[in-house]
Amino acid sequence: MSEEWKFLQPVFNPEEVTKLREKLNKVVMGSGSTVDPSKLNIIKQADWIAIATESGDHFSEEDEIKLLQAVLENRNQEIIAIGFEPVEPFPPAFVFPATAEAIEEFNWKCGLFWFTLYSGEPDWVIICTKLDFLVITGKHSFVKQFLGCKIQQALTDFYELALSYPDYYPEKKSLLQVYNRLSREYPKINTGEVIQLLPVSRNDINVLEMGL
Repeated sequence: MSEEWKFLQPVFNPEEVTKLREKLNKVVMGSGSTVDPSKLNIIKQADWIAIATESGDHFSEEDEIKLLQAVLENRNQEIIAIGFEPVEPFPPAFVFPATAEAIEEFNWKCGLFWFTLYSGEPDWVIICTKLDFLVITGKHSFVKQFLGCKIQQALTDFYELALSYPDYYPEKKSLLQVYNRLSREYPKINTGEVIQLLPVSRNDINVLEMGL
């Protein structure tokens, strides 16, 4: 299996995977030893913000460049990738250097699957979903550098993305809820509190249908 990866180092050892997940669990909550893609929850960290942005198969070429610049500016030398879902024969986690080649390989090999990236304790977290969006959470400086624009502009762009879906698409309610939770609720909660981004709750349906 290791021969399939040029820059990514697969992690199969259960104890090592558990250690990597324990760090991630400080920010992203799931059920059991993996994160259930249908139940996306994040824990607010002190002085962190969380923003959603459009994605295709995770990162565009421009995103790859911005990610590398943001990671290096944050003085991180390696990136950890944790799978949200069991994808055989993929390993449950990867560790790879913060280089353009490694990020490109991750995006090429893993772009169709749910993954979460982080560095440090974590110093920042990027949730790569399969629902046409990423969630970037970390210090304001990291998030803004990755986005490459002002935070308010990123919020507006994501809201317009959600509205672009036809009303009968379930993705529309999912994206609107993510927007609502991150733009309105996340800034108000206290450090350590949990906010559920997905699935769409019944209480939110009427709010979403009335408009934000």
